[in-house]
Amino acid sequence: MKFAAIVKKGIAFLICAALLTSDVMVTNATSVDTTEVSTELVREVNAASESVENTESVGESEKNKSTDTKETADSIKPAESIDSTETTESTESIESAENTETIESTEEVEHTETTEMIESTESTEATETSEEQKLRKLKTILNSAGEADSSKYRIVNCGEDTVTVTIEHYDASKCSEEDEQSGKIYSDDVCVLAPGAKISDYNKAVNWDVDYVQVDDETISGEALAAIPIEEDSTVKVFYNAKTAEYIADAAFYDYDVIPYDTNGEARADLSINADDNYPSEKTEDRFTVGTVSQNLEGNRYDTITKKKNKDGTESDQHINVYTAGSGENAKKTGIVTGLSEDYKEVLFSVNEPGVFPKDGETAANTVGLTVKKGYQLKFSQSGDTYELKEVLDDKNNVAATAGADFLPFGGNNFYFGMRYDVTFTLGDYIGDLNYSFTGDDDLWVILDGKQVVIDLGGIHDALTDTVDLWNYIDKEQGDKNQEHHLTVLYMERGAAKANCNMKFTLPNASVVKVVEDDVPVIPPEKPVEFTDKDVEYHKTAKLTDWEKREYQITLDASSLVTSQTTVEQTQKVDVMLVFDLSGSMNEILSGSNKLTDLGTFAQVKNSLDTNKVYYWNKYEQSGWGPWQTNESVGMGTTSVSGNKYAKYPVKYIDGAWKKYVSGSYQNLSDSDVIATWNAKITALKDAASGFVTGVAETSPESLIGIATFYGTGNGWYSSTEGKLNHGLAKVNENEMLKAVNALFADGGTSPQKGLEIAYQELKKAVDDNKKYVILFSDGEPSSNSDQYQTELSAQKLKTAGYTVITVGLGLNGDTATWLETKVASTGCAFTAETAEELNKIFQKIQSTITQSKSLTGVQVTDVIDSRFELTEAEIERLKADGATVTVNENQTTTISWIGQEVKPKENGTAGWCKTIQIVAKESYPGGNNVTTNVNPGSYLSIGGTQLELPQPTVNVRIQYQISDAENTIFLGESLGQYAEDAKGRMCDSNDIDASKLNMIFYTDKNCQKEISMENLKKEKPEKDITYYAKAFFPVEEATDASNANCTINGVVYKNNTEVEAATVEGENYAGRYEVKVKTGVLTLTKKISKKDIKASEGDPVFTFKITNQTTGDIYYKTLRFGEKGTEEQTTTNGLFNVKAQTTLEGLAQGIYQVEELDTMGFTLKEFEADTNCASRINGNSVKFAMGICSREEACSFDAKNFVTTAADQHLKADSAKITARNNKTRNDGKLTDTDAVKNKFVIGNKAASTTWVDNQFTADVRK
Repeated sequence: MKFAAIVKKGIAFLICAALLTSDVMVTNATSVDTTEVSTELVREVNAASESVENTESVGESEKNKSTDTKETADSIKPAESIDSTETTESTESIESAENTETIESTEEVEHTETTEMIESTESTEATETSEEQKLRKLKTILNSAGEADSSKYRIVNCGEDTVTVTIEHYDASKCSEEDEQSGKIYSDDVCVLAPGAKISDYNKAVNWDVDYVQVDDETISGEALAAIPIEEDSTVKVFYNAKTAEYIADAAFYDYDVIPYDTNGEARADLSINADDNYPSEKTEDRFTVGTVSQNLEGNRYDTITKKKNKDGTESDQHINVYTAGSGENAKKTGIVTGLSEDYKEVLFSVNEPGVFPKDGETAANTVGLTVKKGYQLKFSQSGDTYELKEVLDDKNNVAATAGADFLPFGGNNFYFGMRYDVTFTLGDYIGDLNYSFTGDDDLWVILDGKQVVIDLGGIHDALTDTVDLWNYIDKEQGDKNQEHHLTVLYMERGAAKANCNMKFTLPNASVVKVVEDDVPVIPPEKPVEFTDKDVEYHKTAKLTDWEKREYQITLDASSLVTSQTTVEQTQKVDVMLVFDLSGSMNEILSGSNKLTDLGTFAQVKNSLDTNKVYYWNKYEQSGWGPWQTNESVGMGTTSVSGNKYAKYPVKYIDGAWKKYVSGSYQNLSDSDVIATWNAKITALKDAASGFVTGVAETSPESLIGIATFYGTGNGWYSSTEGKLNHGLAKVNENEMLKAVNALFADGGTSPQKGLEIAYQELKKAVDDNKKYVILFSDGEPSSNSDQYQTELSAQKLKTAGYTVITVGLGLNGDTATWLETKVASTGCAFTAETAEELNKIFQKIQSTITQSKSLTGVQVTDVIDSRFELTEAEIERLKADGATVTVNENQTTTISWIGQEVKPKENGTAGWCKTIQIVAKESYPGGNNVTTNVNPGSYLSIGGTQLELPQPTVNVRIQYQISDAENTIFLGESLGQYAEDAKGRMCDSNDIDASKLNMIFYTDKNCQKEISMENLKKEKPEKDITYYAKAFFPVEEATDASNANCTINGVVYKNNTEVEAATVEGENYAGRYEVKVKTGVLTLTKKISKKDIKASEGDPVFTFKITNQTTGDIYYKTLRFGEKGTEEQTTTNGLFNVKAQTTLEGLAQGIYQVEELDTMGFTLKEFEADTNCASRINGNSVKFAMGICSREEACSFDAKNFVTTAADQHLKADSAKITARNNKTRNDGKLTDTDAVKNKFVIGNKAASTTWVDNQFTADVRK
């Protein structure tokens, strides 16, 4: 048995040796099975024991013993990791190894070398401190494992015994001394370490850095964190700081087209995301739409009503396609989304939806009105396990949108889109925050594991906020902590108004993944037209209609400029006669000198010439003889009628080549020909007219164009003005028309009627249904009154025939421009230009308008009227009858909208769509200059989801305001310093006026002659009720040219002066009154003495009180007398045993008062009693009270000088003090004089007159 014991000791030694060379690593509890580790250890130990038992002989020599020992140690494998389960089972298994059989024929084990080693170690340890020993052991263990320089976070058992280590994990930023547990982010790890064993990495938080560690009460930081030695059971607290980084992830984005336009510019319901073909069911009563009911085209309007489950268990109706204002529970529409399919790809709806979140690229390609926006990503800021959305990046990595307000990743006018991203996460040992937060609009759904909608903010609404704690849905105890969870976020903006989006979530081991692939097959759908402000001409004006009533008319108009260039059939065909003024003044120069400016020879400049412009050949001829011979320019000539210089040889790009016009025909240029420019009016006309012809030829080649001119012929007295048909009305032929235009020659007078008559005859001959136009160009007034009159008649003749007359003037004076606009042109069809560039643009606009314009349909016009204006009830009813919706908003603005409008091209100068709104300034608004009538953003014209902001015209609003009366009550002795400014503010309360900007002047008389400044008013200390009078002057912003133009009626400009006086009271000079009422205090003095102390033989007991206002220094006396000659101001009451005398002192000012009873012969003061509504204090033979300063409930310092009262406090209630004094008789009967009195009045040298006036003239009011 002794030998067996020795063997067992040997086995135990081998096990310890194995443990000393082993590592214990802490990992997530989910990845470690302690039972398997312990079982493996026991299996190894038992195997070692059996190997010893089955050995017949340990060996004959010391060498054999060593070999056997080494082999046994090698057979014990180190434990890779140990979690919180204790190793009791392992220990018991080791102990069971003692049940070994006796090993026979084994020699005695010698321990000489071991003993020597232990002795050597003990001698070394005896010279070291415990800390040094610990560090030496730590170094030895790490060196033996080859890890002395490792940077891992390790914990090493440097002791002689097995220890238990508990590791706790905390967010350092959330821990406090009072509540450390609230900062825990991972569950505890409990590890059992044998001597020399170590935990290889105690940092289990992936997105965190170790800040410091606490081992029991010791704090460890810095380099010491790499290896922490322990020798006994310990609790190790690891404190982390969150790592910060940017996290970029893929997301799916979808652009929805609500009001699309086809290539003809027509709004098409069947091309919308809400198209009938997109819905899986033909039922229409449960359809979910992008855009509100009113924002959709007529064929796509579905006011779907579903049931909403309320918190109290009841159900209510909800309109899921209608905007709901506010931020309460009623704003959100719940139950629309119910979850995801098993593969997480398909979003499940409870309603009939058009495919807003496609499950794959093929589905997206087959969804009309939906565009997948590829390459878009989300940028989050990451702090530890918390992620917050910051930006959306487009496919070029540019910032497309920023989280928060104006969340519009596809542009400022694109309000219809959707976004989806998915987050996977695994809990492991994580126990910290687990939440998702959102603030924004419109729809937001968050789905956990495809089954539970944990945030349901459906509906079209203002920004809402919701946060979900996912621990309410995930079981910490029963769930599989290695399970991968899936969070799906679905967001939609479908209200075409504001767009807000803020997202934040805290999830461990999180990854944002893209579940739905967006590779869309190439299907060429009909591409809708994308609109800009170039596709529609729109205006908003505001004009004064009545200055006194403060009424205005707002006019909104729009005209389509949309064009179609697909086929001949889709292009508008027109008949146009161009009538050009070729009078001599057309040869005048727009700027510079009237000469040709050479550019160079044709060979030098032909590659740089602009094919859209006309140039001139500057012909040179030799002059002179011999050495005096020179080349002189003959490119300019002189007209015969007007005598003006002109360029003789136009050069134009025609038939694919540059040609010069010489002697009535176009000829090819030679390389030596000198090319020049001439900055004349006729040059500008040729360029503009050429552009017009080219534009018509390209966009409406079936249209008919003709050219007529009026110009001078003859010479001197024999000249006249004639009309000429330069090109008959015919199908446009670009080359022939360009030849005719650029060959034009100017001379003579101005007789427009000659050209207009030719135009009339040409148009009359046209036998088609084309719209017919006459474009009259002129640079000046007719030559005579007769020409003017005849021109008016010709224009009227054209307009009567149904033709549109358009006038274009170049460099006109005001009278001529007005004449053309009012007497010649059709309404709204008069244009003027000052430069060649302006002229060119006018002709381009005319050409585009008459040949290409199409109507716009599905247009929405919304105007938000400023809160300073309102609509009358009659106007609201008129607008509603006209198809508008009118809403008075909570912020007092008024929204007026027209939905689904058709905007036509402009016709004869009349806008294609026009509405008016009559507004009036509110009574509460005082008025002003340069006042905006509408609110932006919010006022817009919307076409297919594109919003064009309306202008903000300004007007002047007549100032009308009055101030109200104000009243204050003060305590006598107070100044108005605390009251005057407050009163001024209250006098302005009836107006929307900033009192600080109002110049208010006060007077002491109602005629407002005696002014008192605010500074002096504050110093006033009224002793009685008083009234002040006020006038007010309102500073007004200077009117602008724009607001003046909008407030001009019959040439009179209506505006406010820069300072306007408030209305005065009828029949008075003042505008308001400030009344001050003065309140005073009352002191009631009561004296009580015993009846038996009053004896006629001893005279009347007389008592005198001294009342001192310690604030002002005023002193008053009051006397009470018992007997037949009591004072007039007192009342005396006889009781059963006592007699009570009472008097009052009124008119007391604010102050700290002290009441004392003066010494009286025969009586002594027994006590004072105080019954007051102000603060009071009894000090032996005196009483203090704070009259008009502090109420009875308030604390009071009784400092007579340093106290503050305000208009808002309770000091006015502190106005009454009732003081009672009780006395005891101290004199003996019959010993004293008849009557006691301390205060007497006498004059030395004169006989004293008896008096009972021992107080202040018997007055009851100190002010008298």
